[in-house]
Amino acid sequence: MVNPTIPDDLLAKIAKKMTDKCWWDLQPLLRSDTRGGDIVYRLDVLKGANIFSMCDDPDDYQVDGSHHPSGPQGEGRHRAFFKRCVDAGNPTATYFEALRVLTHERDIKGAINLLRPHVPSQAHATLACAILFIIDGNDYMGAMFLNLFERNHYPFRTKEIRDLCEEFLEDLKKFRPPYNNTYGSTFSYHNSHGIQTPDCALLCYIVSGPFKNVCNSCYLWWCARRVSQML
Repeated sequence: MVNPTIPDDLLAKIAKKMTDKCWWDLQPLLRSDTRGGDIVYRLDVLKGANIFSMCDDPDDYQVDGSHHPSGPQGEGRHRAFFKRCVDAGNPTATYFEALRVLTHERDIKGAINLLRPHVPSQAHATLACAILFIIDGNDYMGAMFLNLFERNHYPFRTKEIRDLCEEFLEDLKKFRPPYNNTYGSTFSYHNSHGIQTPDCALLCYIVSGPFKNVCNSCYLWWCARRVSQML
């Protein structure tokens, strides 16, 4: 039972501190009593919860009956808590929910709509939005979001953006995408507003072998192309 002399706001601050390390640390409070559960489910607590460990396996927050590479699946064991985090605006939950919608429900516009509220504050969401617009054929919006990314996070042709692109690709792989090249025909990389296809892009793409040797100058272009092939 939660100490009744502790005010709710103070208890919420304690809960937030607990979630800085890992969301799992909320379990004792959640199971204590009704009041403890109410504190855990406060929007301000869920919004900042560290749920990276929960998001490592997409099966843990799968939707019951939704499309899945291996067929219809039951609801993931952490789906209820994960969905509360999405509804609270937790940026990590929203990002991975967008990837689930993109790969398992094959809804690229739905994925973009989930990510957009976190643009430009969140680097992963901003970059993902830009890439999804590019592969969906909306090169103008893709360029706008790339400009937002560069102004708020990292310049293009740097190791930092390469690292983020690699993280995005690895995150997508967790969802076992179909590799159908669904967006190969709509891929459109903008060539205005300060954004253009790098001169070395096609050459690096041709000689890169298993997609490991492209340079930093064209890695973003290559990443977008690779995503279009994976979906």
